Amino acid sequence: MIRRRTRGGPGHALGLLFVFAAAAVANLSPLSCTRPPPPPAPPPPAAATVNGVPIPLSRLQLELDRVRRPMEGGPAPVAQEPQSQAHALLETLVDRAIVAQRAKSAGVQVSEAEVQRATDAFAEEVRRGGQPFVERLRNDGQTMESLSEETRERLLAERYVAEQVQKERASPAEARAWYDQHKALFETPEEVHALQIVVGSADEAKSLLDQLRKGAPFAQLAAAHSTSPDARQGGDLGWFAKGTMPKQFDEGCAGLSAGKLSGVVASPYGFHIFKVLGRRGARHHSFDEVKQEAARRATAEKQAEAERQLLAQLRRAAAIQIDESSFALLR
Repeated sequence: MIRRRTRGGPGHALGLLFVFAAAAVANLSPLSCTRPPPPPAPPPPAAATVNGVPIPLSRLQLELDRVRRPMEGGPAPVAQEPQSQAHALLETLVDRAIVAQRAKSAGVQVSEAEVQRATDAFAEEVRRGGQPFVERLRNDGQTMESLSEETRERLLAERYVAEQVQKERASPAEARAWYDQHKALFETPEEVHALQIVVGSADEAKSLLDQLRKGAPFAQLAAAHSTSPDARQGGDLGWFAKGTMPKQFDEGCAGLSAGKLSGVVASPYGFHIFKVLGRRGARHHSFDEVKQEAARRATAEKQAEAERQLLAQLRRAAAIQIDESSFALLR
């Protein structure tokens, strides 16, 4: 008897499985083998938005860190309530953003060369203060790129404001009115012109005073012995009014006529000898004498007021949103 192989046996089923698997693989598209892309990262928190443009909270944190850090060789910063300090700084950032945005829409431009000159000047100022520039950037949490961007925004805002208010000029009548309201600024008090020698001990000062009384040149002894920086100019203090120098200077020169020497005067700086070269009395300057300075100051005030009004106008037209909840993330 001949046996026929049935078509539905195990071998046939296994073959169909391979056929279906091959077909499935053949029909797969390349994209169906990849994982779906991850969702986009959430944007960094913003302290505020100005016309839809965010001011990152990190920028506000940077400003907070700056004002809290004592300046090299300067006094410690005045302690303030953190929330009020943050709000005040954010208002400044908002104002700058508003003006910079308007400057861009008005076609105001700042060249790369101008940005470079400004950053170079800042770097030189830092170095003159005795701090490496790279260290200053690191302490401020900045890079050269972020500093350049901040500088560009500041220059844009400054240029736009200057262009808007430069037409404001005080008229002759306004300059005269400003002078009449500020006459005290144009009063010159009594002044004295004096030389000094400063040394570290009373005995040395007395020895030098004896030499001066015998006719030794004051400037020569000052250059040779005085510890004050003005020794390079022979001890010349220039003209100064009462109250503008330490009280010992006023006391040492009090009552001395031109050409007369003081005695030895002690101060926190050492032991002084003064020589009065001349005196000039208090006087009042007329408007004609100072009208250019009065016009300059009156114009400066007028432009400052125009700047305040311009900023108020721009703020009214801007869409500003402050995220109060973000302040809790500040350090």
